[in-house]
Amino acid sequence: MIKEASRSEDFDRIYDASNSEDSHASAAKTLLMEDRVAYVCEVAIEDAPPSGDKALYIKYTPGQPRLFPEEDKHSYSSYKAYDLGPGMQATIEAGRGDVRFPCNIKDRDSVSVTGTIYNDLDLSRETRFRILFRSSLKMAKLLKCGNEIKFPASETMKPLPMAEN
Repeated sequence: MIKEASRSEDFDRIYDASNSEDSHASAAKTLLMEDRVAYVCEVAIEDAPPSGDKALYIKYTPGQPRLFPEEDKHSYSSYKAYDLGPGMQATIEAGRGDVRFPCNIKDRDSVSVTGTIYNDLDLSRETRFRILFRSSLKMAKLLKCGNEIKFPASETMKPLPMAEN
């Protein structure tokens, strides 16, 4: 990721803006105890305006509905959709990638978890998914998901066909 991000004109001005609550362990605790959005990392751009200083961040959202309707087996001009297996989906669009996976937690109702990566570093689709999948596997382990969660190799993923107009 660093090699690819170094091609960005903002690369020399990025820094780790994560705080003590921006970790996988803290995010897992927030998802389980508070049932709200949690961030695991944040990279910012020096001297950028506050509204546009994010170079990259990863967040997790519990209980979010599907990324696209299960019966809708198409990609669109605004995003490419990927069906990753039972209850698992991914989408990619400009500067963003999402993955949704089910997590069966002992003594609790099953919860869907959506991981999102935002980036302004011109990372490729493969790199965004690779980062997001690794992060999501770490999150699933910390959440103690009882179900097996497997993601495909990002290089081999094929989007659903484009919808006809």
